[in-house]
Amino acid sequence: MTSTDPQAALGADFRTAMRNIASAVYLVTARGADGDAGMTATAACSLSFDPLSVLVCVNRSASFFQILEETGQFVLNVLSRDDAGIAQAFGSPAGRAERFGAGDWYDLHAMPALRTSLSSLACRVADAKDFGTHRIFMGEVMDVHNREGLDELLYCQGAFRALHPTPIL
Repeated sequence: MTSTDPQAALGADFRTAMRNIASAVYLVTARGADGDAGMTATAACSLSFDPLSVLVCVNRSASFFQILEETGQFVLNVLSRDDAGIAQAFGSPAGRAERFGAGDWYDLHAMPALRTSLSSLACRVADAKDFGTHRIFMGEVMDVHNREGLDELLYCQGAFRALHPTPIL
């Protein structure tokens, strides 16, 4: 990095390091008073098996943030390779009103869930904590729908990817 500002250089190096980590791609959805909403995320993971729970990190400036705050529940859809177009649509502010026009949707605990995802986990917000620009939502899992025979969708180095079909080990 050639920047003379050490903090800017550190930030740029950090972004590069995080982009080099292959991450699962999620679609977090909810149903608010004004209808269905969602956002693409890579900052989500399992938290605990007792209670069954997940973490989802949402930028407090994201349009989805307010809906999650109001409803207190969400579906964490673990996206499949076939869902790359949907992930891209939900990751962009353009076409917000048409996002749910594509995809095979169904209701899971009265929230939108994607039938082509690897898994859909219905969660209620059990706790939340602010850190930096984001709020970390801890969701207690109420229901899980898993699907067989689908390939995972990953995000790494600025592009959607998938694992090699044959595991190494």
